[in-house]
Amino acid sequence: MKQFIVFILSLYTTLSWAVLEVTIFKHDGNTFPIVISDFFVVDDASQGKIIADIMRNNFNRSGEFSVVNTNYVISNEPSFDKWKAKKIEAIVLGKLEKISKKIFNVEIKLLDVYSKKTLYKDTLTVHNNGIRRAAHYLSDQIYHALLGKRGFFNTRLAYITVINKNKGEREYRLEISDSDAQNPQTILKSREPILSPVWSPKQDKIAYVFFKNSRSEVFIQYPFIRRKIQKIPYFDGISSSPSWHPNGGILLLTLSKNGNADIYSYHLSSKKLTRLTIDMGIDTEASYSPDGNKIVFTSNRSGQVQVYIKDLKTNRINRVTFKGKYNAKAVFSPDGKSLIMIHKIDQDYRIALLDIATKDLTVMTNNQLDESPFFSPNGDMIIFATNQGGFGVLSVVSTWGRKIFDLTSKVGEVREPNWSHYLK
Repeated sequence: MKQFIVFILSLYTTLSWAVLEVTIFKHDGNTFPIVISDFFVVDDASQGKIIADIMRNNFNRSGEFSVVNTNYVISNEPSFDKWKAKKIEAIVLGKLEKISKKIFNVEIKLLDVYSKKTLYKDTLTVHNNGIRRAAHYLSDQIYHALLGKRGFFNTRLAYITVINKNKGEREYRLEISDSDAQNPQTILKSREPILSPVWSPKQDKIAYVFFKNSRSEVFIQYPFIRRKIQKIPYFDGISSSPSWHPNGGILLLTLSKNGNADIYSYHLSSKKLTRLTIDMGIDTEASYSPDGNKIVFTSNRSGQVQVYIKDLKTNRINRVTFKGKYNAKAVFSPDGKSLIMIHKIDQDYRIALLDIATKDLTVMTNNQLDESPFFSPNGDMIIFATNQGGFGVLSVVSTWGRKIFDLTSKVGEVREPNWSHYLK
């Protein structure tokens, strides 16, 4: 039996915050129809329905599936003809058994309705505090079994919420949550602005910009261990736009160290600072390619705000955007073949996807003020901040252009999302 004992680690700070509301938009007829049964429970294991509900929400939120909720337990020998008549293609069955006060066995099986074959099955041993994480993990396994590609459920989000207080004051909060916006935690709150949170590749650190001393500086927070917040050494001028190297040991930064904004890399262990761009224009918003061999960044060196790629092996810099007078905040897709960015059309700022090889640019949204796009770890979805009725929300669109869901808060605006890598 596979051991998968999951414990939820204590956060460095334990401030809870409001759960973001998830609004899922209606899917079209091309989605994959599946049934996720309530889990059969043994010894009054009440978590069985919780696991099934989390998995249903995951698959509905993916935009790839339409999930039928049975509200009852399907037996181990389901009527395949019955489900075939309802055009269901797969069935997920589960069993939850309490084996001690806080430990459960979770069994799961994925059945193909037409072939009647078992496509995936597994048994996990899970701590009571790890039920949510187990549900996300199993969702990823089923997603892969059905579509042949990795899911994105066992990941986390980071974002900033802004709350208007009395007398015009604002409170900024750095929040993290599971990928479904549940299990939220506040890891930093301040009356000073917090900007640009970004997960490290191992999901154990978050770098961000903080105006703690009335100037922008970059800090690193360790959300799951009791470790002091790390401040990147102060350099003359501004520090902004942190981004992690795939090895987790290097940060890209924008520094105006010599009176002009340029891109630098900072090695956390050696504390070595290396200048990567030298130009009279403003170079900013850099991020690494998935292999760490290139960086993409925003620059106005041509007289317009455009996107450039630098090959770190050859030091060659190429402009990659030519459509429009403003393209910015680009991020590589997980496969390194595309860039997601902000593209200006007339007075509107929208999300656009660029094929690096062909230079084809596809506008993905029809909003007025989009910002801060980022890929899901499997590259199928894009999360970004936008403005709805003068209020900041997060939105998710698929890479083929279909809007999937929105994330909103009743108590404040939501900004600057970042999607983590996969949990190890």
